Amino acid sequence: MLGLVRLGALGMLLSLAGCVTVENSLSQTDIASMKLTGVTVNYAPESFVQWEDGVRAYAVSQSIPDHEISARTNTPEGKAFVRNMLAPRIKAAVEKEMAGQLNGTRPVRLDIVVKRFELPSAVQRVLIGGHRVMVADANLVDARSGAVIIANADFRAFLYAGQGIVGTAVQAAVDNSSQEGVVEKLANSYGASYRNWLLRKA
Repeated sequence: MLGLVRLGALGMLLSLAGCVTVENSLSQTDIASMKLTGVTVNYAPESFVQWEDGVRAYAVSQSIPDHEISARTNTPEGKAFVRNMLAPRIKAAVEKEMAGQLNGTRPVRLDIVVKRFELPSAVQRVLIGGHRVMVADANLVDARSGAVIIANADFRAFLYAGQGIVGTAVQAAVDNSSQEGVVEKLANSYGASYRNWLLRKA
């Protein structure tokens, strides 16, 4: 079992992040002049969020019995609850990855617009599979004027997740042994990938 856990951990490390389709046109001088003053997280109107813990939290807050969760959480109110619960966790993770990277004098802000945030449940990964994916527009803007400095649409992060009965069990062991939750891992991956793209780090 220990070998399987190690294999699962290796899979988690092989995250594919930042399917980059936009060239970073900023010069090193441009980047050095910037100071990050904030990160915002919002959602596109058509955004899709799959997060079982968030759904469960909404069900508990509304005293929804298990057999009614699917129907009663798939509502505008339920979706808003989950998104509002998720947003500050994405924000904190990205801020952590960007901390200390932009230390100039020009105030800038990173505006993230989430389009997909998928954490497939264990049941789904046993039956049909699925990995952990975040897709969001990343817009670096002037904090004073709001003008876009550079935009990267559909910037993404991907984390491997164990599939099938054995893979899902291994993934659970890996997740349970980690001090970070899966939300933080995926959002950290997004933040680190954006940081590396912006700063042109390998």
